[in-house]
Parts: sequence; structure tokens; C-alpha cells
Amino acid sequence: MEQKEIYLLIVSASVTLLVFSVSLVTLFILFHRRKDYYRKEITKTRIEIKEQTLKNISWEIHDNIGQILSTLNLYSYKVHEDSPVEIKPKVEELQDLIQTAITEVRSLSKALNTDYIKNVGLIKSVELELSRFERLKFMDTSLVVEGSPFIISDDTEVILLRIIQEFFSNSIKHARAKKMEVFFEFKGKELKILVKDNGVGYDSSAILGTGIINMKNRAKLIGAFIKLESETNKGTQLQITYRKKSNEYGS
Repeated sequence: MEQKEIYLLIVSASVTLLVFSVSLVTLFILFHRRKDYYRKEITKTRIEIKEQTLKNISWEIHDNIGQILSTLNLYSYKVHEDSPVEIKPKVEELQDLIQTAITEVRSLSKALNTDYIKNVGLIKSVELELSRFERLKFMDTSLVVEGSPFIISDDTEVILLRIIQEFFSNSIKHARAKKMEVFFEFKGKELKILVKDNGVGYDSSAILGTGIINMKNRAKLIGAFIKLESETNKGTQLQITYRKKSNEYGS
């Protein structure tokens, strides 16, 4: 075989190998992009199903339990009217308890209802949650908003609220916290949210719980970054950083 033919063979083999390598890399990139896309779609579908479930529960609470309490409240006025004088104070205590129950049921129904959250917005929804904790004497709370709030899409606000609610839920169930603080900082097109309690904390090296995994998955869905920091007996804090998208309405 002549030297020229050998040279052409080497060049041909090199080109073939290069094309094969480029094709392999391209397929690898496309595979991972497609896998990320489907993973994101699956997460999105799961969240949509959860939101619809929460909305249905909200309706059931409002329509059924709320109606029962309202009827009970009406009966209590009749009982109070017909009761002997010495019994009336006890009936009035019962009426106060029924009114408290009605207020809390309505508040819980609103917190679960996606449509209501979209209507009042993220900050107001968090404020209502904190007010409920205060009324139920779960803990002392505070809410601080800095900067000029910008418009965020409704779906993004719902996801941010669910992340914060997950933190609230963990604090109430596990942290034995007596204080909850929430800070919103709007700067340019960036929103930073800090939520912290003064509870018992947890070992950050421990295996991630379902609640924390849910928070991280929701954050990924909207392109937000979250960071959880905790020390045993020193409380826990959640940091959320969200940058408004260029194609998000209200920009």
C-alpha cells in the first residue's frame, strides 16, 4: 500500500472516529436534557395533583365542616335564649369556642386553596399563616418586607408559599419552636426569603426527610435556590433565592 493511500486511510478513520464521537456526545447531551425535562414534567404533574387535592380538601372543609359549625352556632343562640341564668355563662363560653373554630376552619380553608392564594398574593398568604399561629398560641411571629415588591407569576407564588408552609409544618411538628421570623427582601429582580425558628434544630448531616426533599423539588421547578441550615438546640433557617424570569409577566 502506497504512503498516500495509508495517509488517506488514516484521515478517513480519524474523520469517522470524530463523527462517531461527536454523535455520541450529542446523543448523551440530548438524553440528559430529555431526562431532566421528563423529570421536571413528572415533578410538575405531581405538584399539580397535590394542589388539586388541597383545593378539594379546602372546599370540603369550607362547605361541610364550616356549614356544620355555622349550624351549631345558630343552635347555640337558641340554647342561650332558653337557658337558666346560671347556665348562660357556660353557653357563652361554648359560643366563643364555636366562633374560634369557625375562624380557624375558614383560615385553614384559605391556606389550602390555590385560587385564594393567587388572589391575595404570597406576602398576604404568609401573613395570614403567621396570624393563625399567633391566634392558636403556637408561637410568636414576625414578618418584615424590605424593598419594592415586584410581580411574580401566580404559579410561582403558590410554589414559594408551599415551600414556606413545609418549613412551618416541620417547625410546629418537630422543632418545638416558640418564635418564627420571616423576611422578604426585594432587590432589583431578585427576591430573597429568610424563614427561621428558634426550635431544637436537627443534625444537618442526617438523611433528608420527605419534607426537605419536597422543598428542594419545588424550588427546582421554578429555578429557585434554597438553603437549609440548622444546629441542634440552635434553631433552623431556610433561605430561598428567586430571580424573576425575563419572560415573566409584570417585568
